[in-house]
Amino acid sequence: MKRLNVNFLIIFFILLAVAVRVIATYFFLDTRLDNEWGKLAHNLELSGIFGINVAIDDFNAIHKFANPGDIVLPSIFMPPLYAYFIYFIKLLTVDFFDLIKTIIFIQIVLSLVSIYLFFKISRNFEDFNISLLLTSVFSFFPIYIYSSSQISSIILQTCFFLFFLYFLVELLSKKKLLYLICFSIFSGLLILTRGEFFLFYFITIVYFFLYYKKNYKYFFLSIIISLIVISPYLKRNYMIFDKIVLTKSFGYNLLKGNNPDFKVEGSVSYMKNYFENEDFRIKTDNNYELKLDNYYKHKAFKNIQENPKLYLILYFKKVFSFLFFDFDSSYSGYYNFLHIFPKVILSILSFGGALIALRKQSFFQFLSIYYFSNIFLFSIFFILPRYSLILLPVQILLSIQLIKIIFRKIVQLVR
Repeated sequence: MKRLNVNFLIIFFILLAVAVRVIATYFFLDTRLDNEWGKLAHNLELSGIFGINVAIDDFNAIHKFANPGDIVLPSIFMPPLYAYFIYFIKLLTVDFFDLIKTIIFIQIVLSLVSIYLFFKISRNFEDFNISLLLTSVFSFFPIYIYSSSQISSIILQTCFFLFFLYFLVELLSKKKLLYLICFSIFSGLLILTRGEFFLFYFITIVYFFLYYKKNYKYFFLSIIISLIVISPYLKRNYMIFDKIVLTKSFGYNLLKGNNPDFKVEGSVSYMKNYFENEDFRIKTDNNYELKLDNYYKHKAFKNIQENPKLYLILYFKKVFSFLFFDFDSSYSGYYNFLHIFPKVILSILSFGGALIALRKQSFFQFLSIYYFSNIFLFSIFFILPRYSLILLPVQILLSIQLIKIIFRKIVQLVR
């Protein structure tokens, strides 16, 4: 393909990616910053405390936007990075730009960066035409376009994850210290974006630096660098809660996904009703969220112990919904053809590709391990539609493994 044609194709591709996101923003833009991220950023700006709960009295607190004079309790439920992302944008845009539109604009830019990174990653394994085709699937996948218009950490997480994969691929092929440093920095940023990512980071460095490449120096150096990245927040938590911990929401997430409502996506109404109907006697001090999460954890374990068979069935329903789709989703637009059709097709292809990739030690075997470990871990808790987005790049790369085999079989039959 001539250079001029290639440049024109790339420019057209970028403009089209921007256009569909602008159109999606026009129809689906979040109009209010009233979710947990908005509360965290507001309370941080008002009180200087990273917290979502505001004390009502000595034994009661609620999630709210704090008013001057309110007592904001330090939070450990939520990973901090996206809230700080909103907070710093808010500081920079005061009296100049609309905050929500500025956040969405930056998220669109980040999604374009992600598209470029995905193309660069795929070029390590495929030719230009196949890479462009795969990148088109990634770029124009409906839930990815839609997510750019929402106040959610998923766009930031996807961008960081693709930086993580990009520098990992570059490190494996070129073995430069700079790539290890960048890989480890983005690992730390991902841990600050989603607390559970430390498990997937550990799986990654064990697979590549202990099992695959056996480079112990890289293993320990990567851990040190990533710890440096997350250490300020670990120090903050130790100073406040007297614990070396990043987040503490295991109990809440476990109870939300394992309760008598038996919903794959968890039950917000159960959590709300449970909280209102129970007589909590937890002192509203710095350890309020720690004690509250322990309370939720004990209740969740009690639910599971009282009816283990039903919760085991629910677990496998969650696995199926993450692998393929949820039969009983309450999310608006979930069963829209533009969402469910590409999701099911990609889910089937990626599942087959993941099973194939497991058989041989390679980068794709790692992607398969990453794919299944995400599914099996999150199914312990609950599955939201947006969770599949973080696996989207992995699913596309795995899908092509199955498609290649199918294509080879067809060619052999024709011959």
